[in-house]
Amino acid sequence: MKRPKANDHTDQIDRLLTQAEALPHGATRIDLCEEAVRIADMHNDTALAYRSRQELMDAACFGGRPDLLIVTFSWCLSVFDRGEESAVAPYELLWRMKWVMGAIAKFPDVKLETLHAMLDDMERRFRDYSGSIQPVVGMRRTVAQQTGDYKTAAAVHKQFMRLPRSFLSDCLACELNGHVGYWLDIGKNVLGLRKGEELIDSGMRCAKVPDSTYADVLLPLLRVGRGEDAMRYHKKGYPLIRRDVSAVWHWGEHMAFLALTGNSARAVKLLEAHLPTVEASHDPLGSLAFFRNMLLTIEVLAERKEKMKLRLPAGSPFARAEGDYVLADLAAEVRKRAVVLSRQFDRRNGNSHHERLVDKAGKFRKWAAAIPY
Repeated sequence: MKRPKANDHTDQIDRLLTQAEALPHGATRIDLCEEAVRIADMHNDTALAYRSRQELMDAACFGGRPDLLIVTFSWCLSVFDRGEESAVAPYELLWRMKWVMGAIAKFPDVKLETLHAMLDDMERRFRDYSGSIQPVVGMRRTVAQQTGDYKTAAAVHKQFMRLPRSFLSDCLACELNGHVGYWLDIGKNVLGLRKGEELIDSGMRCAKVPDSTYADVLLPLLRVGRGEDAMRYHKKGYPLIRRDVSAVWHWGEHMAFLALTGNSARAVKLLEAHLPTVEASHDPLGSLAFFRNMLLTIEVLAERKEKMKLRLPAGSPFARAEGDYVLADLAAEVRKRAVVLSRQFDRRNGNSHHERLVDKAGKFRKWAAAIPY
């Protein structure tokens, strides 16, 4: 068999994708996959372009680039629908379609009608391929929660709980974590916490769970007076996501928890460490969640002191050249930004869900408790 030349595009792409796979998820891994895509497209090699985009979708999903995930998937879906590439595996495409549906509602400029049309298309494809719509119903609940449509979320949750799992279902850890998030979202804290802790104690895990579960139970645990247990989960959970650039939402939960438990210096450290990434984030919904928790953090700090020196990124709208901040003024700026972004989502969703969440954030101050680190 003829050995490929060193400059053969196939060899170049293989090397790039091998290098990418050896790296943790993040910008460099994404860059390598994008270069592989560029080379494949330049040579009009549909098979390698598709393979490279599969790797790019993985890197984008777990590397904090939901925007890139959506665009890349759209190209792959078009190739599949046109029948241009015989090696396309429907299973792998539909599996990644779940990621895309989890990502697309994070962008307020995507219309609600588009979200529902995509869910309908997804249901058709899953029904035709596997006969099971269980994963699609789960995604309908996720989108309903993301858009503040809790009437729909309740209805599809009931439907979901009656449907059997299939080979396209999420892993059991992710599925159980989805239930925990739903119960906590609708205010069933006791049930949500019980199921969340059962999940943590079970030993089940995947790429995101229980890493995210540790963060999600922190403030609800404070609310029921279990600050010591929450501190234990913070210490276990935060190191798992500290470098995960797709964990913007959960960074904020850990930060707010530290502020509420009197660990102000540690809360400030998280704020200074993660705000640069949040400001550069391609996840508007995750950024909004971080800003809500940042608002809570700054309000708690403002109750304890008037001014503070902070190292905020120079490109942030919150930054001051001298680094000195009147905390009440900074809180007002954070609130304003969170409200503006919330209203973008709420206009799309036809409700006031996200703006209410901004107002609700400060109410957690009543459950503050001094918990030693």
